[in-house]
Amino acid sequence: MKEKGRFLKKYRGNECLNCHVPLDVIDRYCHNCGQINTTKKLSFKDFFNEFFASIFSYDSRLRHTVVGLLFRPGMISKDYIEGRRIKYANPFRFYLSVSILFFIISGLFIDFDTIITKNNDQDNQALAVNLSNQDQQKSTTTNDSILKSDNKDDNDYVYFSEKQLDTMDMFTALNKRWKTYKSHYKKTEQLSASIALDSLKHSKNGYTKYLYKRSIRTKNLNENPMELLKFVFNKLPFIIFFFLPFFALTIWIIYIRRPFNYMEHLVFIFHTQTMFFILMGIAILIDQITKSEVASSIAMFIFLFYLYKAMRNFYQQKRAKTIVKFLLVNVLFFILASIGSLITIIGSMFIF
Repeated sequence: MKEKGRFLKKYRGNECLNCHVPLDVIDRYCHNCGQINTTKKLSFKDFFNEFFASIFSYDSRLRHTVVGLLFRPGMISKDYIEGRRIKYANPFRFYLSVSILFFIISGLFIDFDTIITKNNDQDNQALAVNLSNQDQQKSTTTNDSILKSDNKDDNDYVYFSEKQLDTMDMFTALNKRWKTYKSHYKKTEQLSASIALDSLKHSKNGYTKYLYKRSIRTKNLNENPMELLKFVFNKLPFIIFFFLPFFALTIWIIYIRRPFNYMEHLVFIFHTQTMFFILMGIAILIDQITKSEVASSIAMFIFLFYLYKAMRNFYQQKRAKTIVKFLLVNVLFFILASIGSLITIIGSMFIF
């Protein structure tokens, strides 16, 4: 590599300016702390030369990593765990970078209003078809009864005093308190928890204020579920990141007889999940150009085939065993994803 700028030998000192360790003129970097061995003052030109050099250096690792992921499924993970790492980006950091980029792209192009409007239109069309197949008189009577029932519910006002709640067990009291707060907000639309609790003559503490605010959120979410959908979607990068270690644990159990430790399975998981984000990110962009959802469907099938090939190359097992474990992995992933989604939705109701 040709030396220039601050790397020239004439600027090298005999002592590290950072940690004061003795150095020789042949030392480009301090062998103790890693700082550049130079006495030259930093100039504008030097600063930008080093800046772009670091970008191109990372770009080289980026290129090798992307090419390895695309055309050598599973082998990049095998190289990494066997110590051939210098030309590849760190799998954990690279995963985070790609996932953030993916969710930025999907966030820009996914229209939650359109999704919910489309679902509502489909529900309305289905309802219209069902009503048209029924007797008009019966339909009118049924609708009238439904309206009366709704009006009755609207007029109901649930109230339990603090004294009554104190006589109940914990779970019953929680349920009755929740209904009281929802009913009070429905009638008064009072947003202030303190004012509402004063009106209800309930004790004002962190617990009761929290419950009242949650009851308001729950009612608003029933009327506008898109807000919860957006909230959950924005948290997905972090949710998936913390979910993957549990998935790696299931992979470790499936391949418990193979000579891989937990962290090596986790490297494989991060690489395959990164590939999933790359494929789906490209597919979303193509779908936006073509105004269809064909590319996303194709990308999903490509990823499934990719995952099979990655498992075959990384774990080095025969085709029959790999197919069985591939199916098992997908079933377990679906189960874990369902549990994770349920926990996320329930948790979001309390922190949104």
